[in-house]
Amino acid sequence: MKSLTVTRLQKYPKDEPTGWAVGFVCECDNGRTFYNDTIVSFDDADDDDGAVNVALANLEEIITLRCEGLESKSELVGSDVADRLSSH
Repeated sequence: MKSLTVTRLQKYPKDEPTGWAVGFVCECDNGRTFYNDTIVSFDDADDDDGAVNVALANLEEIITLRCEGLESKSELVGSDVADRLSSH
């Protein structure tokens, strides 16, 4: 995994929060990216730093497996190769 960036960190739900919404964007070594998020209860984390730590612990296996799956695909999957066509 190339990087894992916190892209969402807010009290949730908006009107009567009971926890933290924590989201991450993962960039795999082959450049593919995906987003994953979770809710962390206020009972499990007192502040935003604690919420990120709990979210990472809860999502670690899921993120690792998803990244491994994406990294096993060729970088050509999903790429535009129209420019490789010969014009006749």
